[in-house]
Amino acid sequence: MLEGEPGEIVPRPISQVLAVGGGSDLQPRLRAMFPELRTVALCRAAALGWVQKLGENQAVVVLSDDSPVERWIAAGRHINAEFPIDRIVAMADLDQDKAAAIAADLGVEFYSPEVVERVHNKVEMRRRLRERGVDRLPYRDLPSAAEARDFFAEAGPPLIVKPSRGRASAGVTVVTEPAQLDAAYHRAATEHAPRVEPSSPIGERFVEGPEYSVECLSHRGHHYVFAVNEEFKDSVSKVEYGHVVPARIAAETETALVEHVRECLTALGIEHGITHSELIFGPDGPVFLETHLRQAGDEIPQLIADATGLDMADFFLRQVAGEDIGALPELIARRDRPQYTGAAAIRYLVPPAEGVLEGIDGWDGVAALPGVRAHAQSAEAGALLNGLESSYSRLGHVRVQAADTAAALQLLDKAFAAITVRARPAA
Repeated sequence: MLEGEPGEIVPRPISQVLAVGGGSDLQPRLRAMFPELRTVALCRAAALGWVQKLGENQAVVVLSDDSPVERWIAAGRHINAEFPIDRIVAMADLDQDKAAAIAADLGVEFYSPEVVERVHNKVEMRRRLRERGVDRLPYRDLPSAAEARDFFAEAGPPLIVKPSRGRASAGVTVVTEPAQLDAAYHRAATEHAPRVEPSSPIGERFVEGPEYSVECLSHRGHHYVFAVNEEFKDSVSKVEYGHVVPARIAAETETALVEHVRECLTALGIEHGITHSELIFGPDGPVFLETHLRQAGDEIPQLIADATGLDMADFFLRQVAGEDIGALPELIARRDRPQYTGAAAIRYLVPPAEGVLEGIDGWDGVAALPGVRAHAQSAEAGALLNGLESSYSRLGHVRVQAADTAAALQLLDKAFAAITVRARPAA
């Protein structure tokens, strides 16, 4: 949709989509759902493996990983000259800033560069939320370890120090005493996830409490909620090792989480698309941690599908194709809160603090359990084990479906009782 006069939405036929970055299976799913749509893929070399079914595109353009944004804009202009673009999508975090720059240059709908920057840069996110009066969490940009020490003296423990543009929980440390600051700062400043460069750290007041994610699909400025997911995290590294949908929370807690996410998404300028937002429910209520302009990872979309009977991505892709999804009964039913038909959960195998992986036994027993929807081993024999440093440290997972949350978690307990991780001391 394009904006016309204030308050007016002018329909525009969608026939050609530029897909920037990766996106897993969503790009071919878009084409399968709407065979009349044509797509062009534009990505960096490191993301080419995440562009599935390359031959289904009208063209595939690959740029070097170090290409400046000006080169991406130039590539967008060349593509548009050959294949006039009606819409731009970027279905993963990587290079959404490039997609926004191209969209602004071509006058094609996507998130603005300012919105993408607020989402990707946690310092800018905190600044915007504070300006709009929806967040008062103490925070500071930390250009140096000395600045981290000053912030600790001002805000007091506990603090959390992390990369301002990180992901996969890499480089995150909870700091409770001054002696930890230098190491925490160094870790945040130098840590990087695959295909993400190190970034300047941010310090925030750490709030103790259970953690959740809220999964939304926004359309014309309203945020429809498909699920509130309960997260299980390591108390030290803050790396997630499990999820369950629906979360084990009272109705008033769910309402507070949902309303706060809606306020924050609106303050950030998000009016359309799918989002994955993470929060802590602290002593004073919800605290917004971050959001992403994409669907959740960790197989949370599959949990939502099993717990609701609906696939969020289908509605998102219908929006991409130009449909007015706000008129659909499935979204109308989720205008105020999520609706569930069952429950689903996933748990990850946490590695020992040290050692070398020799093997993981018991998968056949896991597969035989009724209600197990998926299981996989993600680390090979010989892998060096250093505890749960990031999401990439996890050894495998089991995903289940059940009638309710308690039954789903009990089934995971039974599945994990069948698994044995074999490791030997490192040389």
